[in-house]
Amino acid sequence: MQIKNLKLFLWMFMAAMVLSGVYIYGITLKANGDNVEHLHTSWLIWQGYIPYKDFFQHHNPLTWYLSAPLVADLIDDIHIFEVFNIIGVMTLCLIAYYLGKIICLNGTGYFAALFTAAITISAYSLLWSTDYRPDTFMYLFFFIGLYYLLLHIKENSLRSLVISFLCFFLSFMFTQKVLLNMLVPAGAVMYWLCTRQIKIKNCLFALILPVCLLTLFAGYLYSNDALDIYWRSNFLFNMHIPDIFGKHRIIFPPFEYIDFYIFIPIGGMAAIYFLYRGNYIEVIFSLMFIEETFLRMFYFSAFLHYVIFWLFTGIVLSVMFIGKFLPLKRPASLIGVIYLLFMLFYNYQMTYKREIGKRDLMHGHEYAFQTLTPCDYAINGYYSVYNLKAKDAGYYAILLGQIDVLGEKTGIAPRDDLNELIRTQKPKLVSAGIYWDTYEEERGRKIAAHQISDYLLDTYYEYTGIGDIFVLKQQYQKRHCVYNGKAWEFMD
Repeated sequence: MQIKNLKLFLWMFMAAMVLSGVYIYGITLKANGDNVEHLHTSWLIWQGYIPYKDFFQHHNPLTWYLSAPLVADLIDDIHIFEVFNIIGVMTLCLIAYYLGKIICLNGTGYFAALFTAAITISAYSLLWSTDYRPDTFMYLFFFIGLYYLLLHIKENSLRSLVISFLCFFLSFMFTQKVLLNMLVPAGAVMYWLCTRQIKIKNCLFALILPVCLLTLFAGYLYSNDALDIYWRSNFLFNMHIPDIFGKHRIIFPPFEYIDFYIFIPIGGMAAIYFLYRGNYIEVIFSLMFIEETFLRMFYFSAFLHYVIFWLFTGIVLSVMFIGKFLPLKRPASLIGVIYLLFMLFYNYQMTYKREIGKRDLMHGHEYAFQTLTPCDYAINGYYSVYNLKAKDAGYYAILLGQIDVLGEKTGIAPRDDLNELIRTQKPKLVSAGIYWDTYEEERGRKIAAHQISDYLLDTYYEYTGIGDIFVLKQQYQKRHCVYNGKAWEFMD
């Protein structure tokens, strides 16, 4: 394939993949537990609730504060789920752009950078896992920060170092688990300080803005009496999450996530090679890949979105490694083109073709969207979240039987009595039945963390026909939901 034709193909492929990704992942697949959870949290923020203090969350809050105005604008539009899924797809495109810039900075080549971007935005695993959740934005700002840190070493620009440190801080403010990913870049900074490739005064200057912003954030939490519970929710709590899953704590993606099983082995070989013969960019990515390998194999990898940083680094290492031995001439470029076309078809087979038949089915989040008002209360389901704009009946809104049990053990707040909440608040929607203690369930013991009374269900509720969701009988429902200037309340 001629170079000019290859360039045209790559740009056309990426344009097609963005359009198809927006359609398949933004429109066809719609809502899931994570994006409903974080949209709901953004809505709570917009109403003036203080995270951690007024409701449970265990992520840093920047996603919700940035999203809150748009969520408020779309809160009565069923397309809200699609809009924010598309934001996730576009964020992945920005991640691909900065990974490509790092490839160019490494000197691997312009076409290698285009291949990196094309591989990233067509990776089935990445498209599936980078929807609207804090992790997606965390990775974007992490890679922006990493790019500018590497650029500073190459050009010795103070501006690059300032942008780098600010982006690393913003990455942390989306979710704190990025601190684990930052260990290698932080070690590199310490090394460059010792070798004087980074000047101490430049480093201190670049730290001023992040330190000031962190101080303001801590002051905001302290002034709202939320600093202690923030620490418990975002650090002590999260340290214990892997313990819940027992023998299922380490679960690699199923074989259908085919790109994972292509780029992790190649990335592993590349990491070993670059540790001995790589430049500083290749060594840093190799160390991040190796660190992530140990984290996934010995710490926690129960869900796909926990392993995508491994895939990001594996893709970059693979491209840099292949670029060392296979110049972009006809055979190598042809292999790349065949792979990209295959992934376009594979994504179609695995998503659109599977899901298009389910589009007309009523899901829990759609029923809840049509049924609930901001004045209503709701109790979310076991292992599900469907409540977007209603009030939470208790302090814990998600994963009842898991999150609340661990929250109680770590001293955040006692778990709610669901039957008492039903008696006193009459939530309009509830998920019925038994909420099993996840920790015990993972160890083969069925112990109830909550069990909603059959008597209360028979007295106050009727079955919706969807999952385990029950709706409050008409005679117990209130009407005329209005905003009174301070809160959403029923007039009657």
